[in-house]
Amino acid sequence: MPPLSLSARAIRASVFSDLAPRLQAHAARGATLFPFHIGDTWRAPPEAARLTRSVSDDPSLYRYGPLGGAPPLLSAIARSLDALGRALPDPTPANLLVAAGATHALFCAARAMLDAGDEVLVLAPYWPLSVGVLRAAGAVPVEVAVLPALAREPGFDLAGALASACTSRTRAIYLITPNNPDGFVLRADHLEAIADVARRRDLWVIADEVYADYVFEGEHRSIARLPGMADRTVTAYSLSKSHALAGLRVGYIAGPTELIAAARKVATHTVFNVPLVAQRCAERAIEEGGGFLVEAREAYREARAVTVAALSGRADFVVPDGGCYVFVDLTRAIGDGTPLGLLERCIDAGVALAPGDAFGAGYERYARLCYTAVPPGALEEGLAALVGVLDRAG
Repeated sequence: MPPLSLSARAIRASVFSDLAPRLQAHAARGATLFPFHIGDTWRAPPEAARLTRSVSDDPSLYRYGPLGGAPPLLSAIARSLDALGRALPDPTPANLLVAAGATHALFCAARAMLDAGDEVLVLAPYWPLSVGVLRAAGAVPVEVAVLPALAREPGFDLAGALASACTSRTRAIYLITPNNPDGFVLRADHLEAIADVARRRDLWVIADEVYADYVFEGEHRSIARLPGMADRTVTAYSLSKSHALAGLRVGYIAGPTELIAAARKVATHTVFNVPLVAQRCAERAIEEGGGFLVEAREAYREARAVTVAALSGRADFVVPDGGCYVFVDLTRAIGDGTPLGLLERCIDAGVALAPGDAFGAGYERYARLCYTAVPPGALEEGLAALVGVLDRAG
């Protein structure tokens, strides 16, 4: 067989590949599993955004759609971003691209701004698929470990850490706020430090803000709103995270018109257009889902409190400012064993966590727990099972 591409070989197959045999054995026994390893929500989407017969019977939804997004959805997104003060100021449909989830949208942006071999500074720990997206675009992710130092060391030199990682091949900086996997929200001074490096070195910034609707401490800010950043920043959002529509695969990016026009060409040659029925649901979610966001935010805030209370004193972690995760340092529970061994014992107890090595080098003894994956009662039951494992290990 001829060789596969270098970029494909560099992409990690699955975050959970090492745990797959244990997960499969657990499922084969028919045992209960609390899926804290998956970043999803137990909540149903807004009622207005759900598939109904009136939607499915619309014949126009079975045709090809406009490239880059249906006009009603683009207009709804532009109004929402403007009202919330997110992404670039005064967005228009020309500043927006609707794609098959934020993952696809980010890939289109990466292909539009990066050439093969270009380096992208990635603030770590990071969403595992982000580095895969960059590698699929031919770029080279360069990890810059900044957490938990940013949360625990007020004097941490973020600009210095980024500048020292730059080379002649550096073309962009990738950030997430609130962060996946630890829920950390970048403060105003952090964003200004990143912006300063980007402006001085003429870099793109890829701002992943898919959890912007779920901030519990502090305030979400968009780096694209800082002086000199609107023309060098692309910002990503996801209906999967904001409105519980993961199965419909609708996400979008906002950025300067020239970048969006180039990204739209990439989208055309990958998915052509996002299914119109999914876009119709997304439009209704944005237009009529404000009450859903309020209720979900409070439900997630309570889930965070329950999770923090259960884990306090048993593991080390930074209390998340937002998002839907806790990133737990399991060093005490691992002891002389291995991270994989502890995670396998958790699965045997009915609890699945995402292994820390997927989120960057140096985080092998961590694990990510999604506290929105199951309803409140199941969350408490699953946390009790996890605490039992940690107590026995400690």
